[in-house]
Amino acid sequence: MFEERNNLPRRPVAGSGVATVGPYLWVTPALAYLLFFWGYPALSAVGLSLTDASLGSEAARFTGLDNYARLLRDSHFWLALKNTGVLLAGSVVLEVALGFWVALYLNRSSRFGKGLLTAALLLPWLFSELVTALTWRWIFHEPFGLLNALLARLGFEGVPWLSRSGTAMAALLAASLWQGLGMSTLVILAALKGIPSRLADLAVLEGAVGWKGIRYVTLPQIKGVLLLDALLVAIKSLGAFTLVYALTGGGPGYGTEVLATYMYRLIFTFYEPGYGSAVGLSLACLFLLLVFLVHLLQRESRDLEAGGAP
Repeated sequence: MFEERNNLPRRPVAGSGVATVGPYLWVTPALAYLLFFWGYPALSAVGLSLTDASLGSEAARFTGLDNYARLLRDSHFWLALKNTGVLLAGSVVLEVALGFWVALYLNRSSRFGKGLLTAALLLPWLFSELVTALTWRWIFHEPFGLLNALLARLGFEGVPWLSRSGTAMAALLAASLWQGLGMSTLVILAALKGIPSRLADLAVLEGAVGWKGIRYVTLPQIKGVLLLDALLVAIKSLGAFTLVYALTGGGPGYGTEVLATYMYRLIFTFYEPGYGSAVGLSLACLFLLLVFLVHLLQRESRDLEAGGAP
């Protein structure tokens, strides 16, 4: 009898088709926006990178992978790639490390100046990158900048901060740190607030205080957030354009040229949109590679936690 009932044809539930299609209807405007403003330009850039297109010339000719082969021979591209890596690595190390220690201080501190310090950290984040770059350009200006004026008062000679490759890159890192430290601190501080207080109490009972407590209790609890914060800082640094272009212009020479400014220079200074699109797509591939590496690290971390669970 029970089997006969199961074999009976079932009547379709009213409105089941609408319920199935409904979620797709809600996301259709967002998908249309992404396809029009992101998908179409991306496909156009791919097609443009396969041609010898240049501004002011006649119809572009299809050249296949010639532009990508040119990347391998272009010393300026490799220099821009190296500078991008230096800016990315330096920004991640400085912003995540300093953000962690500042967040640790704010989490443990109950002093009156805690709110003032938090506001001071967030204030630079409210400014645009252009304002940040112009502010720091004035600070590092030679010979009338604020920093050189302070050095002169202390009896030291002024430093041509933006006229040397090494000091210009240090200036970029300082400006990036000033703008991004507040956000990294808040992200990590929120993670610290989420650590159960009983873990800290147990750590004290076990003798894990000071650095031991940070190493064996705090860091394992927030390592996922630290990795996410590092990814956000890396994405910001990898696509840095306004800060670099307004502060150093990629100079001196190509000393602080990154991939974003090199792509801009190729398209709007040397009028080579075909080759510039190839540089832009290589930058997009670096973005995807970065996200993929972080995904692998997160999955490996989850596997280790699952394997170590009783």
